[in-house]
Amino acid sequence: MTLLAAMAGLVLGLPAAAQDDPTTELEDIVVIARRSGAPVWRIRDGDSTVILVGSARSIPRDIVWRPEALEAAVQQADAIVMSQSATMSLGDFMRLRRAKARLPQGTTVADYLDAEQQERLQRLGVNYRRDYSERGLVAIAEDLLNRRLAYGRGNGPSAESVIRATARKANKTSVLVGDMDAHHIDEAVAVPDQGQVACLTAAMSAVEVGREGVVFRASSWARQDVPSLMATPLEQAIDRCAWFADGELRRAGRAQWGQALIDAMAAPKTTLMVAPVSIAAEPAGLLDQAEARGLDVSGPDWKAD
Repeated sequence: MTLLAAMAGLVLGLPAAAQDDPTTELEDIVVIARRSGAPVWRIRDGDSTVILVGSARSIPRDIVWRPEALEAAVQQADAIVMSQSATMSLGDFMRLRRAKARLPQGTTVADYLDAEQQERLQRLGVNYRRDYSERGLVAIAEDLLNRRLAYGRGNGPSAESVIRATARKANKTSVLVGDMDAHHIDEAVAVPDQGQVACLTAAMSAVEVGREGVVFRASSWARQDVPSLMATPLEQAIDRCAWFADGELRRAGRAQWGQALIDAMAAPKTTLMVAPVSIAAEPAGLLDQAEARGLDVSGPDWKAD
């Protein structure tokens, strides 16, 4: 008993800094996550903290980053928020496939593009021996990005897939940001609009830069150079063409991310949030929203000079 008492005295006599400190634990999570190479920010308001990871799709396998650092951060997070879904019926999906493949009857691509855009597309069509004149704008963009540029081939795990797999192994629940109503998407895709034109224009730019642009985007992400990453034609094409370049889904998706951040900051806990880097760092994106609310935001620069 004397020995136990002496040991207790030693423990009680330790300085406060050596005892459990939630702030120190939080800083450890942030430091660990940032060592991954992925862009990571801390957003803090009192006892509420969001560790925001900027995820980028299709990082080539030869780009060096440390997924194990994100795995360690997952183990220490209280909650994990990531990804979105969109709901449509099987009939909607089949109609979407047909609508995406063709333009409204009696029209051609030239009816929707200006002279400079049309000239660029014609050059690409000649180069790849493809006739794009009567194909849907979203279908053309998908062909350019997925087949001609093939930016999705030869990729390693994404930050999102690493965190999802780690959470599953640790029996931690990851919560979806939300589900969007996509029942209208077949009708929306059937009528080309400025969103589809922006998607196709960005896709043409990404293909014109070529594989060099794929590598530069990925390396910018791994070295946390967010402004350079955001400025790449490929990142802009991926962002503009998401959700079939539909403006309604684009607005709804961003509104859900903004609400998810508000909800996470309302609870006294540490939330690991994994968002597309474009949604996190774009003007008026999640980081700008947090800053506008007066929250403490730290991490790599996300605004272009």
